[in-house]
Amino acid sequence: MNIQQTFQSIVSALQTELEEYGGLLHLFDRQQKCIVHQDPTGFLDINVDVEEQIAKLTRCRQDREDLVRRTAVSIGKPADITLSALTQNFQPEHQPLLRALIDEINDLITRTQRRTRQNRMLLAQCVESARQLLQLRNPGAIPGTYGARGQVRTQFNQERFTAAVA
Repeated sequence: MNIQQTFQSIVSALQTELEEYGGLLHLFDRQQKCIVHQDPTGFLDINVDVEEQIAKLTRCRQDREDLVRRTAVSIGKPADITLSALTQNFQPEHQPLLRALIDEINDLITRTQRRTRQNRMLLAQCVESARQLLQLRNPGAIPGTYGARGQVRTQFNQERFTAAVA
């Protein structure tokens, strides 16, 4: 494969990865709506879609990383070179497109991480609100949980729950 075909393949791989990140961000938006509108069935359904999208995105990223590794080796560069560093080996007129795609992917990664944190916090707040509401309506209705030493704990640990949701 010549350098022009390689360039086209890398651009195509980056565009596919961008689409998949966009799809994941869309699912996180839908997930957030389900949390806010207290739709547990929709939330669970979207979680299945999120897991599938993450698997699809992982495959796209791995394919792109393999392509970059093969390209690097074929032009005598180290196999572990980053795509940003490899960009310098393409024609000057191609470099801005590659950098723009890389920047856009990095931006989408940041946005999906932020949305994940927001959704976790919203979910934890919803669960805590529901727990408090149940506690007020029927103080004995929420059983304690067992602690590490086997004792019954009646206090809710928000930090542990948030870690469990994550």
